[in-house]
Amino acid sequence: MNKLLPPFPLLVILVLSLISLLVIHTFNLDFYFADLLYNTHSEWIYKEAWITTQLLHRYAKYLLILCYLVFVFWTFISYSKNKFDLYPSLVLMGALLLGTLAVSSLKQLFDVDCPWDLIQYGGTKPFMSIWAYKSDFLPSSGCFPAAHASAGFTLISTYYFFRLFKPKYKNIALGVTLFIGFGLGLVQQFRGAHFFSHDIASLIVCILVNHLIFSIAFRDKKYHN
Repeated sequence: MNKLLPPFPLLVILVLSLISLLVIHTFNLDFYFADLLYNTHSEWIYKEAWITTQLLHRYAKYLLILCYLVFVFWTFISYSKNKFDLYPSLVLMGALLLGTLAVSSLKQLFDVDCPWDLIQYGGTKPFMSIWAYKSDFLPSSGCFPAAHASAGFTLISTYYFFRLFKPKYKNIALGVTLFIGFGLGLVQQFRGAHFFSHDIASLIVCILVNHLIFSIAFRDKKYHN
């Protein structure tokens, strides 16, 4: 698997995501969607709600971490009982981590505030472009891209994995990935923690990172599909 571009479904998603970022920026749709969620009550009514802060933010994250640890434990237990090619599973483990790590690293690189930080949404800061953040307002909240959504979008690695080894499950993996990623992202939008474009950017990063990892890791001909 050494193709320059992602497989067709992911390429379509990637192109649509890039177009979406352009449209969102051109027509200020981030603020349009945020206004819908905020101006109904002139506050972020779900910012501290149990269902969003605990169930769908904290516990959902813990559940994904638990699933990852179970996968790691099950893999090594299975390998100890029945020796098999462990390499693909190790790549998958690494890819799952590196997707979220890449997004977290970018959050430290870019100075971007969350919606709830902005004056128009009850905060204390004016909106500033990602490319023109004023030093007077540092530190920023580091809200771009969306880390919580990346916990779902990094599962795009399962699409690559199943595409190579269990092709009949690849579309299911892709659907689950998008559902979890956008679901977690929407939760944070309702809380005022992210704009929609933050989630789109997170998806783009996870696709590119995973494509790079799997293209390099499975460049050997025996893994081509």
